[in-house]
Amino acid sequence: MKTGLFARAAAVVLVAGALSVTTAGTSSAATASLNITYVCEFSITGTHDVPTVVTSPNVPDSAAVGVPTAAADTTVVATVSDDIRNTVWWIGGRSVDGTLTTNVVVNNAGAVQNLTATSAIPNTPVPSSGTFQVVATGTLPSLTLANAGTTSISLGNATLALTPRYANGDPTWIGTVNSPCTVKAGQATKFHEFTVA
Repeated sequence: MKTGLFARAAAVVLVAGALSVTTAGTSSAATASLNITYVCEFSITGTHDVPTVVTSPNVPDSAAVGVPTAAADTTVVATVSDDIRNTVWWIGGRSVDGTLTTNVVVNNAGAVQNLTATSAIPNTPVPSSGTFQVVATGTLPSLTLANAGTTSISLGNATLALTPRYANGDPTWIGTVNSPCTVKAGQATKFHEFTVA
């Protein structure tokens, strides 16, 4: 009942992903950006789209076979609708924070790795009206890529643990809400592509 009623609040900080990808220690870095929408399913209120923008300033431009890569930074910005904000406000939430675990698929010239990346969601004020943006950041563990060839990094589904808080900083009566969210069908999910040699 808790999760269903307040899953919209969990969608506030969906950030899919809070994805971070890796760079080879000796390679130059590239930038990457992807607009992607997640869908949260609510047992009472149905589904809600959460549009996000995922960016990184230092994804790999190239990598070497067998050489561990270094972590890169990713920022995910979610635009929160007034409808979601209203739900958080109604339960007494004046700020939100939590963690996001995102599925990340690395396709290294046909060899697929299914990874997870966990991101921290800092305490973010919830306004009394209107839309607002929530930012999440995180890293992905180093990768050691075995195959030469084209390698892609794609975003997958995510699980969010969200804690709405009263004005005094205490968790609201709902506590921490865990919410699964999926990538909306029909979208491109490839975040970045590079070559391993």
